[in-house]
Amino acid sequence: MNILEMTDNEIYELGLKALLAKLGATKTQWFIQQQQPGTGNYSVDRHKWLANLPDIDTLAKRIQEREVTRKVEERARARRFAASQSEIQKMTDIEIYEIGSRVLTKTLGVAGSMNFIRQCQELNGGYPIDRIRNMEEAKENIKLYTAGLRLNPKMVEGYIRRGNAYSYIGEHAKAIADYDKAIELKPEYPKTYYRRGLAYAKNAEYTKAIADYNEVIQRDPEHAEAYRSRGKAWQHLKEQEKANTDLTAAKALETSTTPSVQL
Repeated sequence: MNILEMTDNEIYELGLKALLAKLGATKTQWFIQQQQPGTGNYSVDRHKWLANLPDIDTLAKRIQEREVTRKVEERARARRFAASQSEIQKMTDIEIYEIGSRVLTKTLGVAGSMNFIRQCQELNGGYPIDRIRNMEEAKENIKLYTAGLRLNPKMVEGYIRRGNAYSYIGEHAKAIADYDKAIELKPEYPKTYYRRGLAYAKNAEYTKAIADYNEVIQRDPEHAEAYRSRGKAWQHLKEQEKANTDLTAAKALETSTTPSVQL
């Protein structure tokens, strides 16, 4: 299993399965709900921390003392982690959070755990992982994912995110080529068809866009945005009746679906 070659959905499902097995449904939902989007000014906090650093001798002494404490704490953590699910239910929130974090790291590794947490933050109202803020960020993403794909050409999300960046700067043909590659690697992944459909629509290729939205809806019948985007594509093709049907379906799905933790 190579986490870098897994889709966001696969990482989320694997992490969720591991948490459920260890924490149970109630505590897993609680753990996911704790992953709130960051709001702090980390540069300010860093300057404060640096300003309060002690002298070298004091710092060295503290490190030595901390090492002794760390070994004791690590043994206690190991005992907690080995506890049964029924015993875990009686632990404090801090202990349960610690166990959940260790489960994710053990199952997904550091990179996979970070991906899982970012998806949880998005579920809890945070900034969407795939959204690009400006042209500069798009160009940086292209450089970043190009470098990553040279090292591992099987990174599905790498192609998707580079495709998103190409699409953002108006290079839709390159975006579509990246989405083609992602589909070749993971043909059942609805997210890629949706992104390619958006790129086709931006390139005024509405028939191809509709074909991709059809693929999304076939795989995920409750994908409201696919219905909405297909409705807009039908409008461009002067098929207003079909457009109205899709736009009504999108609205109905949005009103009937309450955002929640995906258990």
